[in-house]
Amino acid sequence: MSKSYCDLTEASTGDCRRGFFAHQSFLQRSCCTCCSVLIVSLFLAGCGSGKPQPATPTAIERPRANSAPVGFAKRVVEEVDDSIDLSGVDPDDIFDFASAPPPNFLTAGKSPESRPQDRFLATIDPAAGSSLFEVDTLDQTTTSGNGSNTSLPAGFTAIAGAPVIDGWPSRIICKADQSEMMLIPASDSVLGTGDGPDDCVPEVLIPLSAFYISKLEVNVAQYSSFRSQSIKTGKVVEKSLNVDAPSEFPAIGVAWVEARAYAQASRRELPTECQWEKAARGSQGLAAPWGNGRPLWSEPRELGQIDPCGMFPDDKSVHAVLDMAGNAQEWVLDFYSETNHQDLTSMDASRRKNWTGPRRASQPGERVVKGDGPAWAAWFRRGVRMTERSPNIGFRCVLNLPASQ
Repeated sequence: MSKSYCDLTEASTGDCRRGFFAHQSFLQRSCCTCCSVLIVSLFLAGCGSGKPQPATPTAIERPRANSAPVGFAKRVVEEVDDSIDLSGVDPDDIFDFASAPPPNFLTAGKSPESRPQDRFLATIDPAAGSSLFEVDTLDQTTTSGNGSNTSLPAGFTAIAGAPVIDGWPSRIICKADQSEMMLIPASDSVLGTGDGPDDCVPEVLIPLSAFYISKLEVNVAQYSSFRSQSIKTGKVVEKSLNVDAPSEFPAIGVAWVEARAYAQASRRELPTECQWEKAARGSQGLAAPWGNGRPLWSEPRELGQIDPCGMFPDDKSVHAVLDMAGNAQEWVLDFYSETNHQDLTSMDASRRKNWTGPRRASQPGERVVKGDGPAWAAWFRRGVRMTERSPNIGFRCVLNLPASQ
């Protein structure tokens, strides 16, 4: 696969009812009109049938090319599946399948039911006006834009149908605790703020490699399961302070070392402060996950309030990570230093890349805690002794990817 095709690579699937075959970004590309016509025609011809499908003939007699323009019936809106976004597609390129196909199309049976192994990447060559297809299950291995394969570490699997970004599936599952993790693509990100407490200023640009972060905080059920498994191996792990809370609540009252042990047991790590802020604020450095304005909670919510994980869908970042403004505060990997942000300004970009924090804390044993800040500000930070079991502090995990990605 040539590098010149990288930016035209699209994730697709053989089932046009639910995959990316009719995804907006794919259909809006007009470099190969006949591909778009064939795709939409097959959708209208065959999708939606759950009945056993006839086998495709082993050999089909191809009709001769029709030199005259092919006519298409006008689009009948009420018969088009509303789940498929056809905005930007010429209505004359969408036709209804009637008793006989247009003269330059052939019916080879209805489309089969989708299978994960049938998903593929479609790359359009603008010079040749043709498409190349590479089969890719997207289960453990994904195909990057330059044609190389990138494999997820053992213990992680891609979620079926998740778009591929820079060669990585955008959503994965950690098999150890069945938690969903979201891809945070590599880019520069903003740490801190230009107007705030002394330990939060100034804003600093931090280059970060791609990583995955848990969509939700680790909950009571997940932490209790980890504790039970640890005890079986002879390791002593204290209960979370809310061990008797409903299973979907975040596990709180966990010391830093136990939170990190949980992450490392599943081949993950606690997020760095830079990673945490990027997942919450996006690469633009928004003040809060939803932007720079006031939140619009679906029901009353106050700082320090502990609720089931994911209860407030408006507390969602541009990377679809939840509960980074409210709910439990969260441990991160870094030592807490009051001058961390100021110290970073004196470093060049190469030293700031993938910053994991200072070598020592301002006060012995203090680590950074993020979230639940004033006015829901995602740049807020404070130092807490790593041995403390606070009734307001929980955690989430990250999966670090190779720095070259």
